[in-house]
Amino acid sequence: MKKILVTALIMMSLTAYAAESGKQVAAKFNDYSISYVLPKTVIDIEVELELTQLKAGPYANYSQKYLGIPAKVTSDSKSWKLISASAKVASVPDNDTTYTVQLKSGATPYIYLNEEGVLLAVNAEPMVEASEVVKDCETELTASPLDDESYSYALTEEMLLSGSNIRMAELAAKQIYRIRESRTDIITGESDQQFDGEALKIMMQQLDEQENRLTVMFTGTKQTQRKTVVIRGWIPKGACEDVVVARVSEKDGLVDKDNLSGEPIYISLKNVKRASYPLDSKGLPFVLPENSLIYNLPGEAQMSLTYQGDLLFTKKVDLTQFGVKFGLAPKLFVDKKLQTYMILHPKTGAIKEIGQNVLSEK
Repeated sequence: MKKILVTALIMMSLTAYAAESGKQVAAKFNDYSISYVLPKTVIDIEVELELTQLKAGPYANYSQKYLGIPAKVTSDSKSWKLISASAKVASVPDNDTTYTVQLKSGATPYIYLNEEGVLLAVNAEPMVEASEVVKDCETELTASPLDDESYSYALTEEMLLSGSNIRMAELAAKQIYRIRESRTDIITGESDQQFDGEALKIMMQQLDEQENRLTVMFTGTKQTQRKTVVIRGWIPKGACEDVVVARVSEKDGLVDKDNLSGEPIYISLKNVKRASYPLDSKGLPFVLPENSLIYNLPGEAQMSLTYQGDLLFTKKVDLTQFGVKFGLAPKLFVDKKLQTYMILHPKTGAIKEIGQNVLSEK
């Protein structure tokens, strides 16, 4: 019974060790074996949208009559449009296959894994990439008064007590003309009060704001906002042309690819270059060494995004789905005198750097 319990505790300890990220050492306690997975390519698509909101002023029907100009906005509305789209390569763990490499004898090797168990480096520090995380966000581009509370700042007591909409519109128009007259008097020096320097700047700014608040009650307002949305984890499955990844609806903005109310954003992968196994001096593919330490040899493709017939983005990218897997003999990593190190690309699992470290003899 005690033996079974001890064995169970050892297995639990090994399982917990294998699940850890960071530096992993091949040693006696784990039978000199380390398990890992490789990354699989996915595409993150970043879409920038613009929302335009129009709101009619309460005196839109009297704009021509009292101000001599037609109302710019006669009814409330909102609409979305696509500004730009781009894409970048990302990765997820390829959990369909788990590899185990045994690194026994010779010098003590070590391996770096990320928190998802993906192989990053052997006998070296892993590659550190600059953060490229893009979050969904909104940016206000123009801020015109859009609500009734904003309008209320421009109302005078006489306007509030007038009792009718047309009378309020008439008084608002008269107030606009008074403001313009006051501004002219200040500029020409005919005002009873004299302003200079910063005081003049502040007074002119206040007059402009008052006039604008009153004017938009006739002409209406327009507000635009930018929103960035990231469509994460589109998985390439092969060469493709005009695959719908999302749609843009004038009413609802970015919608699902199956929502036919929107215009489609297409992704294409063309000019695919599939990777092949390395060749020896005779032009024959190398034989994969036994118990190899596996890495990816990704393929290439020209990726593009289009919308309403316009090319929005194009870039050549490395894709593991168009590649092959190869490996290096484990003995290279345990040599006591000349130990091989390898650093992989975190997104593709391809070799970024490989070399040898000269170890001092004991």
